[in-house]
Amino acid sequence: MTKVFWKLLKESQIPLTLAAAFGVLSGALLEMRLESLISLPILLAIVPPLNDMAGDLGTIIVARLTTAFYLGSVEPKLRRNKGLRMNLLSLMLVSTIVVFYISFILSPVYSLTLNTGEMLLTVFAIVVLAGMMGVFFTLLSGIFLSVLSFKKGYNPDTVVMPIITLIGDFLSIVSILFVAKVFGLV
Repeated sequence: MTKVFWKLLKESQIPLTLAAAFGVLSGALLEMRLESLISLPILLAIVPPLNDMAGDLGTIIVARLTTAFYLGSVEPKLRRNKGLRMNLLSLMLVSTIVVFYISFILSPVYSLTLNTGEMLLTVFAIVVLAGMMGVFFTLLSGIFLSVLSFKKGYNPDTVVMPIITLIGDFLSIVSILFVAKVFGLV
Protein backbone atom coordinates (compact mmCIF):
# COMPACT_ATOMS: atom_id res chain seq x y z
CA MET A 1 0.00 0.00 0.00
CA THR A 2 2.68 2.53 0.92
CA LYS A 3 4.73 1.62 -2.13
CA VAL A 4 1.76 2.44 -4.39
CA PHE A 5 1.16 5.70 -2.50
CA TRP A 6 4.75 6.90 -2.95
CA LYS A 7 4.74 5.87 -6.62
CA LEU A 8 1.55 7.87 -7.23
CA LEU A 9 2.94 10.83 -5.31
CA LYS A 10 6.17 10.76 -7.30
CA GLU A 11 4.36 10.42 -10.65
CA SER A 12 1.94 13.26 -9.95
CA GLN A 13 4.39 15.94 -8.75
CA ILE A 14 5.49 17.17 -12.18
CA PRO A 15 2.02 17.07 -13.79
CA LEU A 16 0.48 18.99 -10.90
CA THR A 17 3.24 21.60 -11.08
CA LEU A 18 2.71 21.95 -14.83
CA ALA A 19 -1.04 22.18 -14.27
CA ALA A 20 -0.53 25.05 -11.84
CA ALA A 21 1.70 26.84 -14.36
CA PHE A 22 -0.90 26.43 -17.12
CA GLY A 23 -3.55 27.76 -14.73
CA VAL A 24 -1.54 30.92 -14.16
CA LEU A 25 -0.94 31.25 -17.91
CA SER A 26 -4.66 30.90 -18.68
CA GLY A 27 -5.53 33.51 -16.07
CA ALA A 28 -2.88 35.88 -17.40
CA LEU A 29 -4.22 35.47 -20.93
CA LEU A 30 -7.73 36.32 -19.77
CA GLU A 31 -6.42 39.30 -17.80
CA MET A 32 -4.58 40.65 -20.86
CA ARG A 33 -7.81 40.59 -22.88
CA LEU A 34 -10.16 41.58 -20.06
CA GLU A 35 -11.11 44.95 -21.53
CA SER A 36 -12.08 43.37 -24.85
CA LEU A 37 -13.99 40.63 -23.09
CA ILE A 38 -15.92 43.07 -20.91
CA SER A 39 -16.97 45.06 -23.98
CA LEU A 40 -18.61 41.90 -25.36
CA PRO A 41 -20.05 40.02 -22.35
CA ILE A 42 -21.05 36.97 -24.39
CA LEU A 43 -17.36 36.10 -24.69
CA LEU A 44 -17.13 36.02 -20.90
CA ALA A 45 -20.32 33.97 -20.71
CA ILE A 46 -19.01 31.24 -23.01
CA VAL A 47 -15.68 30.77 -21.21
CA PRO A 48 -16.99 28.55 -18.35
CA PRO A 49 -19.10 26.13 -20.42
CA LEU A 50 -16.45 25.73 -23.11
CA ASN A 51 -13.70 25.28 -20.48
CA ASP A 52 -15.78 22.66 -18.70
CA MET A 53 -16.58 20.83 -21.90
CA ALA A 54 -12.99 20.72 -23.16
CA GLY A 55 -11.62 19.64 -19.78
CA ASP A 56 -14.34 17.04 -19.24
CA LEU A 57 -13.97 15.49 -22.69
CA GLY A 58 -10.18 15.57 -22.34
CA THR A 59 -10.35 13.61 -19.08
CA ILE A 60 -12.87 11.21 -20.60
CA ILE A 61 -10.54 10.34 -23.48
CA VAL A 62 -7.58 9.92 -21.11
CA ALA A 63 -9.60 7.62 -18.82
CA ARG A 64 -10.98 5.60 -21.74
CA LEU A 65 -7.55 5.19 -23.32
CA THR A 66 -5.90 4.27 -20.02
CA THR A 67 -8.43 1.50 -19.50
CA ALA A 68 -8.12 0.35 -23.12
CA PHE A 69 -4.31 0.32 -22.94
CA TYR A 70 -4.28 -1.78 -19.77
CA LEU A 71 -6.92 -4.17 -21.12
CA GLY A 72 -5.06 -4.45 -24.42
CA SER A 73 -8.08 -3.50 -26.53
CA VAL A 74 -6.28 -0.45 -27.97
CA GLU A 75 -2.58 -0.38 -28.80
CA PRO A 76 -0.61 2.55 -27.39
CA LYS A 77 0.57 3.84 -30.77
CA LEU A 78 -0.37 6.95 -32.73
CA ARG A 79 -0.26 5.75 -36.34
CA ARG A 80 -2.99 3.70 -37.99
CA ASN A 81 -4.85 3.11 -34.77
CA LYS A 82 -8.56 2.46 -35.24
CA GLY A 83 -9.21 2.48 -31.48
CA LEU A 84 -7.76 5.97 -31.06
CA ARG A 85 -9.59 7.22 -34.13
CA MET A 86 -12.93 5.84 -32.91
CA ASN A 87 -12.45 7.41 -29.46
CA LEU A 88 -11.63 10.77 -31.04
CA LEU A 89 -14.60 10.64 -33.42
CA SER A 90 -17.09 9.63 -30.74
CA LEU A 91 -16.02 12.44 -28.42
CA MET A 92 -16.03 14.96 -31.27
CA LEU A 93 -19.62 13.92 -31.96
CA VAL A 94 -20.49 14.49 -28.30
CA SER A 95 -18.77 17.87 -28.35
CA THR A 96 -20.65 18.88 -31.50
CA ILE A 97 -23.96 18.16 -29.80
CA VAL A 98 -22.93 20.05 -26.65
CA VAL A 99 -21.55 23.05 -28.57
CA PHE A 100 -24.73 23.38 -30.61
CA TYR A 101 -26.78 23.12 -27.42
CA ILE A 102 -24.73 25.90 -25.77
CA SER A 103 -25.05 28.00 -28.94
CA PHE A 104 -28.82 27.55 -29.15
CA ILE A 105 -29.17 28.73 -25.56
CA LEU A 106 -26.67 31.60 -25.45
CA SER A 107 -27.06 33.14 -28.90
CA PRO A 108 -30.75 34.13 -28.70
CA VAL A 109 -30.43 35.26 -25.09
CA TYR A 110 -27.51 37.51 -25.95
CA SER A 111 -29.22 38.87 -29.07
CA LEU A 112 -32.35 39.69 -27.04
CA THR A 113 -30.33 41.62 -24.46
CA LEU A 114 -28.98 43.82 -27.27
CA ASN A 115 -32.43 44.17 -28.88
CA THR A 116 -30.91 43.10 -32.17
CA GLY A 117 -30.90 39.92 -34.17
CA GLU A 118 -27.79 40.92 -36.11
CA MET A 119 -25.39 39.33 -33.64
CA LEU A 120 -27.31 36.06 -33.41
CA LEU A 121 -25.46 34.30 -36.23
CA THR A 122 -22.10 35.77 -35.21
CA VAL A 123 -22.44 34.64 -31.60
CA PHE A 124 -23.64 31.23 -32.75
CA ALA A 125 -20.62 30.87 -35.06
CA ILE A 126 -18.17 32.01 -32.37
CA VAL A 127 -19.47 29.50 -29.84
CA VAL A 128 -19.50 26.62 -32.34
CA LEU A 129 -16.09 27.32 -33.87
CA ALA A 130 -14.32 28.13 -30.60
CA GLY A 131 -15.87 25.14 -28.86
CA MET A 132 -14.97 22.69 -31.61
CA MET A 133 -11.43 24.06 -31.94
CA GLY A 134 -10.77 23.92 -28.21
CA VAL A 135 -12.14 20.40 -27.84
CA PHE A 136 -10.41 19.03 -30.93
CA PHE A 137 -6.95 20.19 -29.85
CA THR A 138 -7.59 19.13 -26.25
CA LEU A 139 -8.55 15.64 -27.41
CA LEU A 140 -5.49 15.41 -29.66
CA SER A 141 -3.31 16.49 -26.72
CA GLY A 142 -5.00 13.89 -24.50
CA ILE A 143 -4.40 11.12 -27.03
CA PHE A 144 -0.77 12.09 -27.60
CA LEU A 145 0.04 12.49 -23.89
CA SER A 146 -1.76 9.25 -22.96
CA VAL A 147 0.16 7.21 -25.53
CA LEU A 148 3.44 8.86 -24.57
CA SER A 149 3.01 8.42 -20.81
CA PHE A 150 1.82 4.81 -21.16
CA LYS A 151 4.81 3.94 -23.36
CA LYS A 152 7.12 5.49 -20.76
CA GLY A 153 5.59 3.25 -18.09
CA TYR A 154 3.45 5.86 -16.36
CA ASN A 155 -0.25 5.63 -15.63
CA PRO A 156 -1.96 8.23 -17.88
CA ASP A 157 -4.70 8.71 -15.27
CA THR A 158 -2.11 9.94 -12.79
CA VAL A 159 0.19 11.82 -15.13
CA VAL A 160 -2.05 13.19 -17.90
CA MET A 161 -5.33 13.99 -16.09
CA PRO A 162 -4.13 17.12 -14.25
CA ILE A 163 -2.42 18.42 -17.36
CA ILE A 164 -5.27 17.77 -19.80
CA THR A 165 -7.86 19.69 -17.79
CA LEU A 166 -5.69 22.78 -17.85
CA ILE A 167 -4.78 22.28 -21.49
CA GLY A 168 -8.53 22.26 -22.13
CA ASP A 169 -8.95 25.50 -20.18
CA PHE A 170 -6.07 27.19 -21.95
CA LEU A 171 -7.07 26.04 -25.45
CA SER A 172 -10.69 27.07 -24.88
CA ILE A 173 -9.62 30.59 -23.96
CA VAL A 174 -7.22 30.79 -26.90
CA SER A 175 -9.92 29.45 -29.25
CA ILE A 176 -12.51 31.98 -28.04
CA LEU A 177 -10.08 34.87 -28.44
CA PHE A 178 -8.87 33.63 -31.84
CA VAL A 179 -12.35 33.13 -33.29
CA ALA A 180 -13.56 36.46 -31.86
CA LYS A 181 -10.54 38.14 -33.48
CA VAL A 182 -11.31 36.48 -36.83
CA PHE A 183 -14.84 37.92 -36.58
CA GLY A 184 -13.36 41.33 -35.70
CA LEU A 185 -14.85 41.47 -32.21
CA VAL A 186 -11.65 41.57 -30.15
